[in-house]
Amino acid sequence: MSLFVVSSDWRFKEKFKLRYKSSFLSLFTMTEKVVNALRTENPSLLIVDSKLGKNTQEAFVEELAHQSPVCPILLCMDATLHLPERVQQALSLHTVHRATLDWENLFEHLDRMASAELAEEKKSLYHPSGLIGNSESIKSVRKQLMQYANHSCSVHLFGETGTGKELAANYLHSLKYPHRNMVAVNCSLLSGALGNSMFFGHTKGAFTDGKNELKGFAYEADQSTLFLDEVENLSLQFQADLLRLLETGHYRHYGDTQLHTSRFRLVTASNEKLQTLIDKRSMRKDFYYRITDVALTLPPLREHLEDIPLLCSHYIDLHAPGKTITDQALKLLETHHWPGNVRELFSTLRRALLRCHDSVLVAIHSEDMSLA
Repeated sequence: MSLFVVSSDWRFKEKFKLRYKSSFLSLFTMTEKVVNALRTENPSLLIVDSKLGKNTQEAFVEELAHQSPVCPILLCMDATLHLPERVQQALSLHTVHRATLDWENLFEHLDRMASAELAEEKKSLYHPSGLIGNSESIKSVRKQLMQYANHSCSVHLFGETGTGKELAANYLHSLKYPHRNMVAVNCSLLSGALGNSMFFGHTKGAFTDGKNELKGFAYEADQSTLFLDEVENLSLQFQADLLRLLETGHYRHYGDTQLHTSRFRLVTASNEKLQTLIDKRSMRKDFYYRITDVALTLPPLREHLEDIPLLCSHYIDLHAPGKTITDQALKLLETHHWPGNVRELFSTLRRALLRCHDSVLVAIHSEDMSLA
C-alpha cells in the first residue's frame, strides 16, 4: 500500500504526515516530480490538492491524462472542474470539495484500503506451492519450480527432512496437471517382490494371496506426476526396472506377459546427496542421469530464519484463528537451530497451542524447544 499526496499547502500535507509512516506515504510539492514518480511507481491512491503552486489542478489533471496512470485519483477541489470527456475516460477520478472534506472519513477509508492490501499481500506470501516465505532462498525455489513446471523434464529435489520436498513436488504437479492427483510413493515400500507388484501391479493369482488384480502405482501415474520420496532407498534391481519404464514408457504387471503403457512426469526426492550414493555404488549412474534433468535444493530453515514469523502466522491462522504469537516467542524460535526444519517448527507450535487454549497469545517455552 502506498499513498501519493501532491500539494503546495504544507498544512494539507502535514495532516497525512502526522497520520502515516513515511514507508506508506510520499508527499510532493512539485507536480513535475509526481509525473516522474508515476513513470516507475503505481501508488494505491493519488490525492491531488487544489493548491498546486504555479500549476492549476485542471492543467495537472490533463497532463496526467496523457500518462494514463492506473491508480485511482482523488481531487480535492475548490470549485467544480470542467474536464474534457477524454480526460475523464483516461483516468479513474473521484472528487471531493476541499472546504467540506471530512478528514476522519477519508482517513478511515485509507486505513481500510491499507488493511485490505496488507491482507492480499499476506495471501500472496502464503504461496500456493505451500513453500511459505519471503526470503531470497525460498523465492528462488518458487521461481525455479514455476520455470520448470510445464516441462516434461524429470526433477530431483534435495533437502533435509522437513524442508518441504513433497510440497514442492505437489506444486510442480498442480501447475501441469491441475485436475489430476499426484501419485506419491515412499521408496522404502518398494522392496522385494511385494514392492515390485505394488509399483508395477500384478494379475489375479500371480502369487500366493494374490486374490485380486492390482493395477499398481505405474498405472495410476499415467498422464500425471509420479513422486518418489526417499529415492535413495530404491534397490539397484528396482532402479533397473524403473529405468526401463522411463526409457520406453512400457512395463508388465507381475505375472503377466502383456505390455502396458504409462507416461508420467517423474519427481524424486532425497535427503542424501545422490553423488554420495553413486560413490557408495548404491545408485546406478544411468538411473541418476535419467532422474536429474533438473536438480533443486530446498534450503534448511536455519538458512532462512527471517521466514519464521510468516510461517508461525500461517500455521496459527490455519489451526487457531484469532490467536497471535508473542514477540518473545518469536525471538526464542529465531535462536533455535531447527534440525527438523519447518516440520519441527510446526510441531513446536502445535504443542504450544495445546497448552495455551484459553489464551489469545501464543507463548513458547524452552521445554517446547528441547522436545522438538
